[in-house]
This record gives sequence, structure tokens and C-alpha cells, in this order.
Amino acid sequence: MKRKNFFTAICAGGLGIVLLFNSGALSNGIRRGLLLCSGAVIPSLFPFMALSVFICKSYAADFFSATLRPVTKFLKLPESAGGILLAAAIGGYPAAAKCINDSVLCGTLTQKTGARMLTFCVNPGPPFLIAAVGGAMLGSIKAGLMLFFAQLFSGAVIAASGAFFCKKAPPSLLKAPPRSSSSACIIESVSSAAESCFRMCAFIIIACGALGVCEQGYFFTHICTSPLYKAIFAGFFEVTAGCAACGAIGGSAAIVTAGAISAFSGISVMLQVAAATEESRVPLLPFLVSRPITAALSAVLLRTFFSISGETAAAFSVQGSNIETVLSASAPVAVSLLCMASLFLLSFVPPKSESEPLLKSFWQNVGKKQK
Repeated sequence: MKRKNFFTAICAGGLGIVLLFNSGALSNGIRRGLLLCSGAVIPSLFPFMALSVFICKSYAADFFSATLRPVTKFLKLPESAGGILLAAAIGGYPAAAKCINDSVLCGTLTQKTGARMLTFCVNPGPPFLIAAVGGAMLGSIKAGLMLFFAQLFSGAVIAASGAFFCKKAPPSLLKAPPRSSSSACIIESVSSAAESCFRMCAFIIIACGALGVCEQGYFFTHICTSPLYKAIFAGFFEVTAGCAACGAIGGSAAIVTAGAISAFSGISVMLQVAAATEESRVPLLPFLVSRPITAALSAVLLRTFFSISGETAAAFSVQGSNIETVLSASAPVAVSLLCMASLFLLSFVPPKSESEPLLKSFWQNVGKKQK
């Protein structure tokens, strides 16, 4: 134990020294992460994440579950999982993990089924791929649509493959999903979306800061100078930074690389999924194994499309990422960020039944001190 503590302390001290002597590169990386969060991630994800959580929590989940009954039956999932499938398609990475975690906790999903659903539900949503990656980072909505359909195909292949080797769970073992009132669902969905966005932005910022330090090293300045390798390295750790770096690649390779990076999701999203499913203890091994497979499927599909159709990147108007241009009209971004911060803080306010005794005790203590 002492040897382990000593090793941990040495690593922490060494990391502190590296960050101290590279504070300039660290600051530039963090600044880039903040630009990505405020200019692309939050505006494109926050409202859809709130909507996806609302679908999972409200009575709308029952309607969509009945509508998607053929899909859940084909995938050998309980009927109540239909709402989660729709929420995953809308909200993207953290929303799906949150819904699966809550469903396992309330008994509507087993841990085994939740682990299988993580393999094809934790994918980038259409707002992120079309608006953020396609429109803001690659400068082409058409490229974003291509990325979205590639993700749908790779996710469908993973889901069908998992269903082929899976036995259907007996419906009698699953509890009826609890539902809250619409007003309670709205409050919970917005608060949950704000918390997820803050967590996501924190991981993006710290990953971009680390990437800023790494890019100043000898390996990137003298050996790995290709934009393709830099984008792959960035995407391995953080999907947003990796997709933003794909704009410098150019050609159809930019779209193929962005598709692989967004499907892989990066270490940052993997850590977010681990944090979101910590309470339910859903096994993460199937999810981790599925990431490189999904990335390979997306890349192969996009490369095959370019080879067969003869399309070129010029047809998609792919251009380099320019996040500063996205922020030129920053009023909607600022309003979205302020609303998210306000709602996140309000989520910590205790209910009236809990807050009244606390306020009463506070004023009694104030009166005693004044006497």
C-alpha cells in the first residue's frame, strides 16, 4: 500500500510540474475547449438532451414504446425500452446512458439488457452530427447528414448482432415503469440535461487542455505532423476536439475520419458513461468492445460510398473548422448557457417541505447571535 501511495504521489507531482512548465499551451487548449462547448456542443445538445430525458420519464414513453413494439420485439428487448431507443436517437451520448441507468434502477431493465443496449444506444445524436460536426466543424450540412446515416447503419448492425445471440427476457420478471407528472418530468429533464452538459463540458475542457500540452511536445512538432494523425489522436481522447481537427485534413478523408471518431466516442465519453451508470452497476465491457467495431463500420460505409458513387469532398463543400465564426452571433449561445447554468443551480434547491426547517433554524441562530 505504501509503495502504491508513493507511486501515485510521484505521478501527481510529475503531472503538476508538466502543467506548470506548459501553462501557456494548457491555457490555449482550455480556451479551445471552452469555444467548442459554447459554440457547438451546448447549443446543439442541451435542448435535445432535455427532450430525451423527458421522453424516458413521462407518459410519452408508453406511447413511443407501443409504437416501436416491432423494433423492440426484433431486438429482443422489453417493450418499455422503446422510449429509450427514441431518446438515444435524439439526445446522443450521455442521455442514453442516463436513461438506461434509471431504467435498471427502477427494475424495467436488467443489468444484462442494459449492458447490451449501451453498445448501440450510446452514439452521437443528429443535432451533434448534423449541426455541430457537419455545419460548424466541417462547414457542410450534407456531410453531417452522411455522418448521421452512417451512425444509424453501424448502430443497427451492432443491435441486430447482439439480438441474434441473445435470448428474450421473460416479461414477468420486469416491473411496470413508474411515471411522474408532466411538470415534475419537465423539471427533472431540464435539470438532468444541465447536469449532463456541465459534466460533458468539463471532460471536453480538460481533454482539450491535455491535448494542448501534448501538441507542444517533440512527437507532434517533429514526427507526427500530419493533420490526419493529429485528428485521430485527439479523437481517441475527446470526440469534439477530434471532429474539429478533421476540418484540417481536407477531402473525403475528413468525413471518413470524423465518422470513425464520432462512432468511437473517445475516452472522455467512456468515462461519462461510466459515471452515468455507476449507481446501476451495468457492466461496461460490452460497450467498450463495441466502440472500435462501430468506428470501423462507420468508416467502411463512408469510404464505400465515396468509392462507389464517385462523389468528391468538393460536392460537400467541406472546409476547415472555424469555431470563432460560429461564435460571431453569440447571443443565442449566451442565453442557452445562462439558462442551463440557472436551471442547474436551481436543481440543488431543496423542496419546500425540506427547506422550511432549514430556514427556521437559520433565523433562530441569527437571532441568538444578535442577542
